[in-house]
Amino acid sequence: MANSMGPTEEQQKIIDAAGNIVVIARPGSGKTYTIVKKIEKILEKSYEYQGIIAISYTKKASRELEQRCKMTGISMKSSFFGTIDNFYISEIIMPFVKYFFNKRIELQVEAELEKYPQYTILRNIKNGINSQIEIALINALAEGHIFLEISGETALFVLSQIPEAREYIQAKYTHIFIDEYQDCGNIQHEIFMKMISMGLLGIAVGDIDQAIYAFANRYSKYLSELTQNKKFQNFRISKNHRCHESIEAYSLQLLGISQKKGLYDDKRVFCVSCEGNEIVLSKKIAERISGIKEEYSIEHNCQIGILCRSKGSASKISENLGINNKLFIDNALDSSHFQWSRFFADLLRDYFDEEIFPIDVANRYADEELDRKNHKRILRMVKIIFESVPDDFIKLISTFVKLADLIYPEYVSKEAIRELESVLKSPEQLEGYRPPANNEICIMTLHKSKGLEFDVVFHMDLYDWVFPRRSISPIEYQQDLNLHYVGVTRAKKACYIMQGTYRYRSYKDDYYEAKPSPFLSINGVQNYRNNLIW
Repeated sequence: MANSMGPTEEQQKIIDAAGNIVVIARPGSGKTYTIVKKIEKILEKSYEYQGIIAISYTKKASRELEQRCKMTGISMKSSFFGTIDNFYISEIIMPFVKYFFNKRIELQVEAELEKYPQYTILRNIKNGINSQIEIALINALAEGHIFLEISGETALFVLSQIPEAREYIQAKYTHIFIDEYQDCGNIQHEIFMKMISMGLLGIAVGDIDQAIYAFANRYSKYLSELTQNKKFQNFRISKNHRCHESIEAYSLQLLGISQKKGLYDDKRVFCVSCEGNEIVLSKKIAERISGIKEEYSIEHNCQIGILCRSKGSASKISENLGINNKLFIDNALDSSHFQWSRFFADLLRDYFDEEIFPIDVANRYADEELDRKNHKRILRMVKIIFESVPDDFIKLISTFVKLADLIYPEYVSKEAIRELESVLKSPEQLEGYRPPANNEICIMTLHKSKGLEFDVVFHMDLYDWVFPRRSISPIEYQQDLNLHYVGVTRAKKACYIMQGTYRYRSYKDDYYEAKPSPFLSINGVQNYRNNLIW
């Protein structure tokens, strides 16, 4: 979040700090603004050939960070912005595997290790490398296979075995930033610490209370460990610049953090009770949208978000809302880890973004002065795509592929092409890349909402057995509480927690009696909200 008044005292301390640091950043505290300002200060003092590594958990977050850094006017040609898997593959594995064999190897990223039974032993690499695993890994690389699910372990192996890989990283990069560190897994943490042992300075940023990916073996314990590591200075940015003060108070009370100021007269968190199921809730929301927009001075419907626990619930709300809405759903390209898939997804987002033009795309992938020929070719092909209508995209599949091959020739992927074809043939999936229109309510899962913000949030599915789930471990319970916390803190002006008397069960496609979630009475949060009946 930008700060028109300049950095706060908390933010300035982080920007000025030297050495390794760990930053605990609460929602709406200006985390991205602080990271951008720190990167700007670092690059101002760096040589032209030096850059920083900036790792974000999602491609969207990575693009936002890169674009905001570009706006500072600082040269970033030697810096890396992207996801951790992309960094492993493009900066470590691809360039340096050849040193094992003294020749160039044509490498292909493989999404599924199970398709190669001769290499099933590599699943054990997460527990450490022995001679058998090392031989299997070398053989797989010799045959041109990079297995995505062990790309981190493969990158760590390359770093450990190839001095040239370490020398390259040490010469090119001075700092490594990892955002959303609470979602790091063991291998991400190991490589971060490996980089620090090689002389890079590390900046880890996260919020333990927003850890929501334990199901993918990503835990907040690594962020907690860094706060206890004597090699790291600890900082906090705690002031929430996004949410109304009563929403911030509710969210912190939810976590058991008592508020000095106490209760607020103007409470902006509401628990809304309705007789009926999701169909009724949808209609009740639709009936009150106009009044809510007027009350909170909201200009467009797209500034309102309906956040759900599951895709099934989100689809049910979208179907029955009765007013224009946009349901955000993932597709094969979004969930793929192939470099070409990422490129195709980014290109489709660029197409639907009215603020991005073909020249912007060409400038992103080629320098017009240093690589005029490729810049011209890229621009020509992007113009062909941008000047076409979506219905004609499937006819331009060869143009998409030629463009990807020109920009990322080392990442050729038939699977990525198939994923692109499946999206281009589906109007619904293709529509998913279009930003919401001003008159459309945004509907998505709570997981998908992380990193976003809305003027008003309707928080769905806060029912017993759903939120939290029953018969779960303490870690899973905390993950559910964190996910609820994320949902509440997406709201800037008001948050409505919707409660029906029946709830939809997608696995049975029926409705079942609904009971309030224990989260509605945890730590006395009921005193920090208003109760309504619609």
